[in-house]
Amino acid sequence: GISYMVFNKDFSQVALSKKDNNIFIYFIEDIRNTDSWTPSYKLDVHTLYISGLDWNPYTNKILSCSYDKTSFVWNFNDNKWIPSKVLSSSKLGYLCCKWNSRGDKFCEGTSDSNLLIGYYSTEAERWMTKNIEVHKSSVVCCEIDPTSLLVISGSIDFKVYISSCYLPKIDDIHLTEQTKSLAQEFGNILYEFPMNCWVNSVAWTPSGKLGLVAGQDSTISIIDYKMKNNDIIRCNHSPVTFIQVNGEQSFYAVCYDRNILEYEKKEDRWEVKRIITVKYRLQSEMVKKEFNIRESIHICRIGLPPKLKVDTLHTKKNPYNHQSIISSINIKDEIIITTDIAGFVKYWDIEKK
Repeated sequence: GISYMVFNKDFSQVALSKKDNNIFIYFIEDIRNTDSWTPSYKLDVHTLYISGLDWNPYTNKILSCSYDKTSFVWNFNDNKWIPSKVLSSSKLGYLCCKWNSRGDKFCEGTSDSNLLIGYYSTEAERWMTKNIEVHKSSVVCCEIDPTSLLVISGSIDFKVYISSCYLPKIDDIHLTEQTKSLAQEFGNILYEFPMNCWVNSVAWTPSGKLGLVAGQDSTISIIDYKMKNNDIIRCNHSPVTFIQVNGEQSFYAVCYDRNILEYEKKEDRWEVKRIITVKYRLQSEMVKKEFNIRESIHICRIGLPPKLKVDTLHTKKNPYNHQSIISSINIKDEIIITTDIAGFVKYWDIEKK
């Protein structure tokens, strides 16, 4: 199976974890055909299941974290990947990690309620972390906003926080007239959002104006922290496992029932624009819309003999569904690339209306 899959900037390489403690990096010749994926590196420093993986497109550094209570920043030098252990005070396993857009900071969540902000210390010559003490239980998702001054985090303590992650030595050089007001003391809480359930996923819109939160109670909350308000989408589908933003007015919701839905904002209302994959038809107007999908879905399976790796299924005759929980989603041009924990890599050609 595949638990995480992330691409580099130009989609010429991919890093993935196969539900274990290893990271495999492949060179890609044809992105739709895993026969052309050449295994190039195996990163095997972690000793337990890898719980987070992210590849920054600008610095080309890979960030990984694990249940083994360690986190590493991987730097490519002299034709090999060199790990640098992140210094942290966490005593329990890591649950998630994510780079900021610039690649000079990152955020991590741990089982012992730590929300960690990582940065490179030139004095210590190593990657270090500072803890934002807001949550009372495991931090399962977090993401730094586009300005790199705020972080949104979700936990199983039924709380979402938007906090300051401002580090003067890192951020001052990037401050503008528009962002100076956000440069507050590290750890300050700008917005607290109580949930009725634990949090599954958080994300930011590209402008950083809105935070998106997926809850286990089948709700998606759109938070405007400056206006101190939020819109709640009460979904008539299964809970969303994670959110993939697709612009200021659109995002993809990946659900527990193995479906992917695209939400779009029309005037003052968020609506389902289309369903990328369908397991069954619900009795609602949401599902009766036409699926705007091209005829073929290309499917590859990692680890099978070559003759079994590539298949083409026709959606008009036989809509194909994920057979297990979706583990990652990536977007390249007009292609949605998904993986699941059964080991399939799937390519969905989406036509734009």
